[in-house]
Parts: sequence; C-alpha cells; structure tokens
Amino acid sequence: MLLILLACSEYDVQGDEKNPGVFDTGNPIDPPIDDSGDPGPVEECNGGDDDGDGLIDEDFPDSDADGIADCLEQDCVVQTTAAEAVTILEECSGTSSGGMVSDPWNAGIEWQYTVTSGSGVIVMPAVGNLTDDNGDGVVDELDIPDIAFSTWTSNTLVALNGDGSGVIFEVAGFDGQGGVTIADVDNDGEPEIIAFKTGYKIAAVDATGRTEWESTSFANMMMYPQPTVADLDNDGDVEVIGDIGLVNGADGSVIATLVSPSNSWRTPIAADLDQDGQQEIILGNNVYDSRGRLLWSNAGNGAGNFGAVVDTDGDPEGEVFFVSGSTCFLHDADGTLLDSWQIPGSNPGPPCAADFDGDGVVEIAIPANNIMSVWEVTGTQLWQSQIRDSSGLAGCSGYDVDGDGAYEVLYADEDNLRIYDGSNGTVNYINGNHSSGTVWEYPVTADVDNDGSAEIVIASNGTTWRGITVFGHTGDGWPKSGTTWATHDFAVTNINPDGTVPSPPEASWQKYNVFRARPAVDDPSFSDLVVELVDFCVGTCAGGPARISYRVYNQGAVDVEAGSSLTLYMVVGGVDVPYTTVTLPLVPAGQALPSQELVVQPMEIGDGGFVLSVDDDGTGRGSLFECAEDNNRFERMDPVCQ
Repeated sequence: MLLILLACSEYDVQGDEKNPGVFDTGNPIDPPIDDSGDPGPVEECNGGDDDGDGLIDEDFPDSDADGIADCLEQDCVVQTTAAEAVTILEECSGTSSGGMVSDPWNAGIEWQYTVTSGSGVIVMPAVGNLTDDNGDGVVDELDIPDIAFSTWTSNTLVALNGDGSGVIFEVAGFDGQGGVTIADVDNDGEPEIIAFKTGYKIAAVDATGRTEWESTSFANMMMYPQPTVADLDNDGDVEVIGDIGLVNGADGSVIATLVSPSNSWRTPIAADLDQDGQQEIILGNNVYDSRGRLLWSNAGNGAGNFGAVVDTDGDPEGEVFFVSGSTCFLHDADGTLLDSWQIPGSNPGPPCAADFDGDGVVEIAIPANNIMSVWEVTGTQLWQSQIRDSSGLAGCSGYDVDGDGAYEVLYADEDNLRIYDGSNGTVNYINGNHSSGTVWEYPVTADVDNDGSAEIVIASNGTTWRGITVFGHTGDGWPKSGTTWATHDFAVTNINPDGTVPSPPEASWQKYNVFRARPAVDDPSFSDLVVELVDFCVGTCAGGPARISYRVYNQGAVDVEAGSSLTLYMVVGGVDVPYTTVTLPLVPAGQALPSQELVVQPMEIGDGGFVLSVDDDGTGRGSLFECAEDNNRFERMDPVCQ
C-alpha cells in the first residue's frame, strides 16, 4: 500500500546547541525576522507550510514516521462482528428446484443449427465443456457449455458453442450414425469428444477437431454405435466403451473386444452394480466385468435391448431394468431375475427412470413404437399415451420442468417433441416442426448457455428441421439444472460437471435414483459466498486513516476451502481499479466469518467510491461454481474527501 509522504521529520535525541530536545528541521536558516522584531508566521499543525521554510508541520510529533504529523491523523474506530451461523439457502442445498415455474409450458426456440450437408442429426447431442470461455486457464463448468454430435449421412463431427454463438469446428470422416460422449479421458485437464471414425474405429478428438487417437477397427461393431466412459477398475485411468470395443482412454489401445450381444440395437452402460469397487458394463442383453469378460445375460431377445440402473429395494446395490421386445425385465445386481411384465409395443427404445408422480419412489418410462407407458417398479402401469414411432427405438428422458417436485417425461418421436406430465400422461407441450427417422436419440436437458435456466436440446432429421434445436423457457424460468449432459447413459454422477471421470463414481441410484433424467439441481454441493460492509469511517481527510470493516459469509450448502480471494477495488472515473487482494480462510457452509478490516488513506479512495468483491482474484474472475453468481459484490459508490 502506497502512502503519499507530505513531509519528512526526524527526531534528534541529542538535540542541538541552542534548542536541546526539539526537532531538527535540517534547515540552518531561521525563519526571517522583519525590522519590527516580529518573528513572522508560526508553523501550525494543519498540513501546510505556514512559516514559509519549505517544510510542512515541522516540530510537530510524527510518532509513526509516515510523514504526516500526528495531529492530522485523527483515528476512527469501526464496528466489528463475530463469527455466527447464517441460513443456508434452499436453492443452494439441492433440496428444492426453486419452486413452481410461472407458465412453464411457454417454451420458445433459443437457437438452431442446420447441417451444411447430409440428412440432419439422428444421434443424441452431448453437452459438455470443450473451450475456456472465461479465460481462467481451465476448462470446466464455469465456462459456457458446448454441444457435440455427428451428422447423419454426411459423416461430420460438429461442435457448437452452447449459447448459439457459432461453430467451434466441423470435421469430416466421422460416422454420422455414431453417438458421442464428452469427457476428459486422458486426464490432461481438457475434455475430449469420444466419437466413431468411419470404419468402426473409436476416436478421441480435442477442442479444435484434431484427432488425439483412434483405435483399431472393430469388425463386429453394430450400426449406430454409442460410446460411454468410466474408470472401470478404479485405478485412476479412464476406459472407453464404444459398443463392443473396450479401449484405454489415454491412447485408444485395445483392452478387450466384448462378446457380441444377441440384440442388434443397444447402448453401453457402466455401473458398479454390486458395489465391489469394480464397474460392470451393460450392453444389450449382456453384463460384463471391468475387463470385458461376460458375467451374465438377460433373456430379452428383441432386435433392441436397452437398460437403466436404479434402486428398487433400498439395498446399496443397483438393480437393472432391461426392455426388449414386448417385455420389461428387472434383474438384481448378480443377474437374478426379480420380475418381468408385458409392455405395449414391440420395439422399445432406451427407457428413462425418475420419480414421475412425485410420490418419492422411482418409476420407469418406456417408449415403444406407438405407445409411451410409465410403470411403478412393481409392474403396475401408471399411464400410457399415444406416440408415433413405427420403427421404435427412440429413447426418453426426465426433468422437473415446472418445478413441482415431480418429473416430466421428454420424448421426440418421428413427428413431434412432447413433454408429458409424469403423473398422468397429459401432454403439456408439443412441437410438430420436429421430425426424425429415429434410432435411440432422445431430448437432453442442460443449462447450455450457463444463464441459470435449463434448456432442452433435440436432434432432427426431417424436412423442416435438419440439425439441432435448443428450446428454453421464454421467461428464463425453468429450473437451473446442471450445465452438462455428457453421455447417453447419463446418471448425473458418472461424469463430473467439469468433464473429469470420477474414480470411483458415487452410485447414482443411491444419491438421486434417476437414469436418463436429472434433478433440478444436479449436486447439492453448491457454495455461495457473499461480502457485506459492516462499517466504514474516516479519521481526517488530510491524514486519515480510513477504515473498512467487512464480513464474508457462505449461505451455500458446502464449505469453501481456504484460498479463495477477496479484492478491494477503487472506482476511478467509473472504472474498477484493483487496490488490494486478500486470501480468505476456510468459509464453512452456513457460517459468517468474523469481520475483517482494511486500512487505506482517504485520498486513495476513488472518485466513485470503492467495491468489495469476493471470489475475485483481482481480474474480475472467480474460481468457485456458486449457486448464485450475482451477489459477490458490495459497492459504496459515494466519493470520500473529494
């Protein structure tokens, strides 16, 4: 902190010959004396040179040797506060979606992307972070999300900015029938896109569209292959499952080729069903261990066989639903068949699971040909509704769009996007401009522009829409949601919001009990730092000091570890000029720290006052992902001593 020195004085402990024990001004010339014998002006303690000798306030004590006489430094005292508990906001705790949404079905198109060639998009668009949008040197959930997919028949891999601001890249040579996943598979801190090269090869692609690696060809890979990722053996290295191909995430080298399921249509799932620390792979009617060895099989022999992992009995292990042909099967973690029942339709797509009726118990939604049906885990049908998917196979997803505590079912068939009331099947929203030949794509929900309100993203390949459409609430009122939906077997906990792959992941069925669905707040572990002014005082404008008393509190549900920052800015000419940055200690959830004090000179405060900004490193950037980002500043815009 820079102090402006108005004068320098030095106390001479020996004194001088004429005036022992007084200040030695360092100037041998005595003040001029006029002919009348008047000694002239006398120096006063006022911040000026009263006697005209070029010195200011000489002969007056300056006990702190800061160049300002003590008589000008009239100190002041600010109020202080002790540490205390504060209320944790409900929206930060993950216990609420934030309440009912006003006019929730008033949806509109935020933006669209139309393919430059080919038939459109027939795969699920993945949402994750590829680029460092906020310039903090890290690619994570603080950045604007991105959307990746392949284009049907034109075999192009495309990445788009999630806010609709443009194309990141379009690269040819990728299977337009293959799905994508966004995750950091080589642990380099930058997520990759996992996609399929033409010729049945799995590939990892960076944020510029450059292929980092590609695997050898898997000859028996199905048409329309789908990838997922996991640290299967919990060793810190990520594995990639691309249909029957199991490869290393670091370089694409082959670990195993899975025994082909008997079903032609399938998507992979990774989950530690038996909670032994090793994740299993579910593909079609087969379940494999972490090294790709077959463990057990499901009896579903339809053309397609798709799974979902949930908790149906309250034990720590995961149960698996399979839908195939006209049957829904429920298996225990070891393969034991627990139940099965008939479903309408004969070619079901990937099911979704969530608490659709708000009773606190999970249900499963199954789209199959021309019927969408929702079931209790006991096999009791909750409702069914007409759809149109003659070929079958299209999947569904779940989200609490209106914030009432019960999930809606989201589904896009050959002709329409629909949002169903999860409890009774009422169609709350429909858009007929969408159309698709359908395989197992489904609508995904994520805050793709990171504006605090969820969007719904769908793929289309019809005559009207041929690409990606992003829907949002016209009032930005849909619940916050997470910012990513990175993979087809989305279960919230299997890929972290920053794209890293957890090792091991928390069992999704124990934490959320949803599958291909998401809660309104993905993770209750939100912090929320706030800074407020406790008191402010000025001693004197000429000498100060000015004292700023402030406190920081955390009204979020998770601790903020030591090391976050608070910056004091001086507002000069309407511009925030960083003055000093302090490092904060641990700020526990639901706690206010004791007040702290900053001391400045009054004349250093800008003409527009000052600003206190928490989670701010002095560049305006923060390091925390908070449940609210608009309450980090306190502004005192009145000038001081101007």
